[in-house]
This record gives sequence, structure tokens and C-alpha cells, in this order.
Amino acid sequence: MAATLSKIELRNQLRHRRQVIPQDLRSTTNWKVINHLRTLLADLRPAAVAAYVARDGEVDIQALISELWRDNQTVCLPRVVMRKHPLVFNIWPPFGPLEIDAAGLDASMGPEIEPSVMIIPCVGYTKEGFRLGSGGGYYDRTLAASRMPCRTIGVCFTELELPQGYTPDAHDIALDYIVTGKEIIGPTRPLPSSTPQHARPKLNTTLQVLANPVASLMARATKKR
Repeated sequence: MAATLSKIELRNQLRHRRQVIPQDLRSTTNWKVINHLRTLLADLRPAAVAAYVARDGEVDIQALISELWRDNQTVCLPRVVMRKHPLVFNIWPPFGPLEIDAAGLDASMGPEIEPSVMIIPCVGYTKEGFRLGSGGGYYDRTLAASRMPCRTIGVCFTELELPQGYTPDAHDIALDYIVTGKEIIGPTRPLPSSTPQHARPKLNTTLQVLANPVASLMARATKKR
């Protein structure tokens, strides 16, 4: 896939690749991603988790949402109130009714809330934490306008990594984590605002260890010596 393709061309190609992922690989990825998310959420201990209702071949995290409900965790869904504006988030009670928002997406009808963790679907991703989304720009606007600290977790199929040489736009905001069926990718926290987002280091070594339980155990054993 040529690095010189436009975002629209990349998005179309990746969406097509996502649609033709075999069902057995899709099911395995859903299961592995949920396991990774479970690990991250246990570490982050969020007050409220913003999830999403999968569509158009996205990684399906409904089983995780059901687990969160069972554990009395507050779950919310994004809502497009007006095009070209930030998202709002509404609490989604267990198996609560949904309605269609201004962008034609499933949204909850519960009270508004500020999530402390957002799980965000990706069309494509980079290992630096940048995400290619559906093209509406809603998550970027939301993160730029957010008044509360919030951890962000992008979710994508391993096979949909963006090509070498992909350059995010100036307004793109890197996510804290990318989760695929293969691994948890953990970019470092944002550098000071004077430092361009594109200059962020690739990986946080601690989070690379988190993605490998065996390495984590070995690291702990070494510290005890």
C-alpha cells in the first residue's frame, strides 16, 4: 500500500481489507482484543468507560461491555449531537435502549457523563499511537476540547496497520494505547505542548512488558534479586 495515498484512499482500502477478514480470524481477534482491554482497564481503574457499538466490520467489544455491566462499571456511548462538533457521552445502562444520533450511529439515551477512558474504533493505526478514523473528525475534536483527563485506547485489527511513511495531520491527536489482536501498543504520555505530537517517542518500555506476561514475570524476578 503506497505511503503517498490520500487519507480517503487509505481509508477505502483499509475498510475493504477489514470487510474480507475471515470470520475465524475476526472471532479470534475479538477475543484477544477483549483480553487485552480487560488487562488495561484493570490497571487504569476508570470511573466511566466510553465504549462503542461495532459497525461496518469493526472489532466487536460487546462481550467486554457485558462484563463491565456485570461488574457494575459505568459504561457510556458517544453521541454526535451536531456535525463538526465534539461528541457527548451518555450512560448506557445494561441492555438499555439505543437511538440513532445525528450521524446515524447507535447512541444511548442515558444522562451525559465525562468518561475517564475512551475505547475508540480505528480504521487503521500506527505504532506511534495515531489513528485513521472514519473521517468525521469527532474524536479529535472531542479530545482537543476535553476538560477532564481521559485515557484513550484505540482498537483495530493487527492487519490494518498504516503503511510506513504515513504522516498524521497537524490536528491529529495520538492515543495513549493501541490494542490489536496481537498486542498492546503503549505510546508514552504526551510531551509538553511545545513539542509536536509527531515527535513523540514510539513506545513506553513498561507497556511493552505489559503486552508480554512472561517478560513481565521475568522483570519482576530480576528486581527481587
